[in-house]
Amino acid sequence: MIWWLRQRGALGLLPGALVAFVLSVGLTSDVVLVFPAFLGDYAVPTELSNFLCLIPSVALVVCLERRLPAMERSAVRRLDAWDITLVVGFALLVSAVAMAMSPLGREAMLTAARNNLLFCGLALGAWPLLGHRATLLPVFWMIHSMFLGGRSLNDPYPWVIVTEEAHVAHAAAGAAAVFLAGVLFLICFAPRTDR
Repeated sequence: MIWWLRQRGALGLLPGALVAFVLSVGLTSDVVLVFPAFLGDYAVPTELSNFLCLIPSVALVVCLERRLPAMERSAVRRLDAWDITLVVGFALLVSAVAMAMSPLGREAMLTAARNNLLFCGLALGAWPLLGHRATLLPVFWMIHSMFLGGRSLNDPYPWVIVTEEAHVAHAAAGAAAVFLAGVLFLICFAPRTDR
């Protein structure tokens, strides 16, 4: 068990990613960026902390990529099920920690929790198909949401989710749906260790 935790980075990588996420989001929650809109009519301002919500999704893909299939074939326990439990639990923990940080700025922290679930869902769902390149999907989603623009001033397109305010219900529902779809895709298509 300790070997598996060390190999996956549960004792170093994931706690480090959590600390980096907490510190970076906590320190940048009031910094607002405005990028030019290349396709939409209006630029949509976003907080810098939204970019930093990519940290946990990248850590999850790195964690999943640290597999040793040759050694894991001889494992007695179902390591693939443990891997899924580890990464899903970590994604939920990061969102819970972000929500617990709401005294630092309720709107920013709720948005960070929502965006973390969105990005982790995208990365987990893409990992069985793309492997280590799965981190590109949340990054592309973030870039897409920045440069697509909005329908009007401070009104992003509904499917963007990332730049929506914390109280927008369809953004929270969309992020939760993407996260659940990513977990389901991971469960169904994650590579299994043959025995």
